[in-house]
Amino acid sequence: MKTARNVLGIVLVAAVVDISCADPAETATPRARPSIPYVATRSDTVQDMLWIANAGKDDILYDLGSGDGRIVIAAVSDSNVRRAVGIEIDPNRVAESRKNARKARVTKRIEFIEGDLFATDFSRASIVTLFLGRRQNIKLRPKMLRILKPGTRIVSHQFGMGEWEADKAFTVRTKYLGMYGEAWNPFALNKKVPDYNGNESHFGTSNKIMMWVVPPPIAGIWRGKVKTEQGLQNLKLTLHQRLSEVTGRFKLSGKTDMEGWVSAELWGNHTRLWCKPDKVPYGRFELRFDGHVHENTMKGTLAVVDRGKIQECEWKARRDTVDFTGMWEWPCASDPRLVQLLIERRDGRLFATYFDQGQETPVTDFYDWRGGFYFTLMIGREDNGSIRITEDTGWLIGEAILDDDVLKGRIEFYPLSENMSGEPDEGKASRPVIKDWTPRLVKP
Repeated sequence: MKTARNVLGIVLVAAVVDISCADPAETATPRARPSIPYVATRSDTVQDMLWIANAGKDDILYDLGSGDGRIVIAAVSDSNVRRAVGIEIDPNRVAESRKNARKARVTKRIEFIEGDLFATDFSRASIVTLFLGRRQNIKLRPKMLRILKPGTRIVSHQFGMGEWEADKAFTVRTKYLGMYGEAWNPFALNKKVPDYNGNESHFGTSNKIMMWVVPPPIAGIWRGKVKTEQGLQNLKLTLHQRLSEVTGRFKLSGKTDMEGWVSAELWGNHTRLWCKPDKVPYGRFELRFDGHVHENTMKGTLAVVDRGKIQECEWKARRDTVDFTGMWEWPCASDPRLVQLLIERRDGRLFATYFDQGQETPVTDFYDWRGGFYFTLMIGREDNGSIRITEDTGWLIGEAILDDDVLKGRIEFYPLSENMSGEPDEGKASRPVIKDWTPRLVKP
């Protein structure tokens, strides 16, 4: 595993292990050098990671930064996964991993790839394991949620995913954790931004193991028909998504016009929705959906609770097809000047760029949910990790869906004030700006 340096976050030591069973070919191209110092994961921690992922015979496991190969080898020899692959940039570690795999006699179901984990394809994984550091985890997040299937388990040792809350986590006592250090992080306690590290274990003698389940892209406008006591009616679901967090509203139109809020629970592509109308006594009318999302179709069982009667039926809804591409404009958080977000489609993918006073900043932490999108951008952070402090320095967080060609969502700005405090409710810090967001399309 490897170590990650984060001027705003953590200096982490993680072991990145990668195993291939064939010797690497000689090449004249200079080899890439590891950016994270290697520290092996303890054997008992390896077992904890495989346990929380419920690794088994139907799984394909990828260890990103596989070091000496111990996670990959244990996945096959102890958890009997169908296949395990390690990705490691250090050729010496790759050679060591292959030697260890031969010694363990598990080479038939193991592969070690010498390469950059940020550039290597691991889309076949049903389990991904990490010991990289929060900065590296955040950098990998968009790729993981783009290429991995909903339901894929992501397991990280010690370091979290910022504001993406883990689906499962536990802490185990240990006498020795390894080399690590803490660097200044002004947003460490802000649960709304990627620099949040309150769900990690930094000091003391404990290991933190966390698991996330890749959610389906569910944001957008969904439409279907619902059979009620008053006849067949139209149901519109408006769902907003921030990683695994989904909120929304519903509207039932026909003989009974009503609307209200939607509560959602995601576990892979398994989706549960609960629709509760406004200003209606509890239990008088509810809609409960239990099913799955596949591309632009939502399908499963819908229970209609209407005046004490419950009717269940097979139900299907379709998501509106939308196009976010173009230049979107809105007033800046710090003053009335206008800023823009350019969304472009290249090679079938969406890319975003933030524009402010002629300066362009790529938005690398961008998520396309098909019917909506979510992004985070640390304004003022340089490529080397240092911070350029101005009144605009801070985290910009945006989320929106497209409804009848109007972009609707929330925009949040968490400023870094002169006293270096990034906590959202800190009395001495500049107050965050959180408001409804309806940017204007100025250039298709």
